[in-house]
Amino acid sequence: MKNLLLSAVLILLSFAGYSTSRGIEIINRSECPIYIQLHGSEKCPSCEHQYTSNLIMISPMSTTLISNTMMLGGTFPTTHPAFINCATIYSGPRQCQPQERWMIGDPRCCTPDIMFWSMNENCERKCPCLRARWEPTQQGCQGIARLMITPC
Repeated sequence: MKNLLLSAVLILLSFAGYSTSRGIEIINRSECPIYIQLHGSEKCPSCEHQYTSNLIMISPMSTTLISNTMMLGGTFPTTHPAFINCATIYSGPRQCQPQERWMIGDPRCCTPDIMFWSMNENCERKCPCLRARWEPTQQGCQGIARLMITPC
């Protein structure tokens, strides 16, 4: 009986490692600006894209911590925090067309690893090979996920 209970607890804890998170730390170790939108929902865990943030630019060689979804803009609520479950990475700023995009996030919702490329403000392909990795929170729904951008 104890082994069965222990197994059930371990299974629940493993789900917590892949849960939707309250916030995200985005680490850009590339020489290119990264353009992303975050997606989330009211519930946790959930793969629903109930909310979408404004377009966010992450500067080259920088780290951005978003610990409160009320500041994201877009369709995220401003009166109470929501949960972040994935992101869309864009190939460049909005004026650069055609625009490529890649979904990354919670492994239950979309792929946790992608390879992509990025353009600069002049719509020139500056970083032809980048890798993004989503690291889910280890603290259940209340934790902070991490999105790592590195050169290939």
